Amino acid sequence: SGCGKSTFLRCLNRLEEPDGGHVIFNGKEVTDHDIDHVRQKMGMVFQHFNLFPHLTVKKNITLAPVRLGLMKQPEADKKAMELLERIGLADKADTYPNMLSGGQKQRLSLARALADNPSILIMDDTTSAVDMETEAEIQKHLKEMDGGKTIVAIAHRISSVKDSDLILVLEHGRIVERGTHAELVAAHGRYWDIYHKQLGLQSGVAQGF
Repeated sequence: SGCGKSTFLRCLNRLEEPDGGHVIFNGKEVTDHDIDHVRQKMGMVFQHFNLFPHLTVKKNITLAPVRLGLMKQPEADKKAMELLERIGLADKADTYPNMLSGGQKQRLSLARALADNPSILIMDDTTSAVDMETEAEIQKHLKEMDGGKTIVAIAHRISSVKDSDLILVLEHGRIVERGTHAELVAAHGRYWDIYHKQLGLQSGVAQGF
């Protein structure tokens, strides 16, 4: 906690303006792109959902594509229902977010981020507030829905990232390790230490400690 993970992600779509280093998007610095263009190409799933409580589940998904002129309302409604069907929330389309569980809100946030068909999906510690069973369900839906997108995700749980193509370990605002899960475990460094601590905690829970 506090090592700069969220700040790193927010620099990608310029919710924070980077003051050093380089973020290259489509061949040039992200700060050289039109900011609206960048954000249309990068969908974001927030840690605390950031759903609109006064809008229905379906309207939460259709608002941005219609407002941005990417779709007409009938097309956006159809797309929203397709997404809701895929995440098992089609029957909740006309309800409101406060009637959903934490896991359902997270799935809705994912569907909303994918509605604009972004090139990059940014996930800001999106499984921290759900149990491991719900986390596994969200990961399953994500794999089914990503469509070959680049996904940049941060997490505290190694179970959320261990299947990633590349894992970066941040500490005190710096990247201290990088590699696949297998490479980082074999290196016996900071990642290995976190991994074995989490394995021990899971074993303790399983035994009732």
